[in-house]
Amino acid sequence: MTANAVDNLRIREERLIDHERIYRIHESVFAGHREARLGDRLRRGNLAQISLVAERVTDPETGRHLSEGEGGLLGHVMVSRVELSGYPDRVLMALAPLAVLPQHQRHGIGKRLVISAVKRCRLLGAGAVVAAGHADFYTHLGFHPACHYGLYCHHDDVPGSFVAFELLPDYLEGLGGEVQFPDTFSELGI
Repeated sequence: MTANAVDNLRIREERLIDHERIYRIHESVFAGHREARLGDRLRRGNLAQISLVAERVTDPETGRHLSEGEGGLLGHVMVSRVELSGYPDRVLMALAPLAVLPQHQRHGIGKRLVISAVKRCRLLGAGAVVAAGHADFYTHLGFHPACHYGLYCHHDDVPGSFVAFELLPDYLEGLGGEVQFPDTFSELGI
């Protein structure tokens, strides 16, 4: 994939026909099947607020334009609502799971997925977005360690891997507390 390959992408809502390919993307990125099953379980439980895929716009070999659903899926992100303990009126969203096929990583696809997901979170009225993952990746996108806001969760296995991004200025100021993910996460050991 070339440096300009990110321009050859379409970010769109997932479709029913995409579910098996989305599962395979997560399966190829994460050891085991937990994250792949997470997407399925969030979807079945109607807990996914947003689910986006990154898809090719043109065939890399022929240059032919590909219609929606025809291009190969390269990545996926799902967003679900999370609760901030003691502040039920605060609308927070969590990016999880997020994956890009290994052979297409480090080309801006994950960045495009996150930016698109964050924009949609804003449209849904969220005041902040959280994620657990590679802090270096997220901090380049404007996220900060969640502890900066006094937030924590049981998904923060690696210190600093739990991050937050305020969509509204000072939305998390002075709050702090545990961010509680849907039970589906803990049921899968995530």
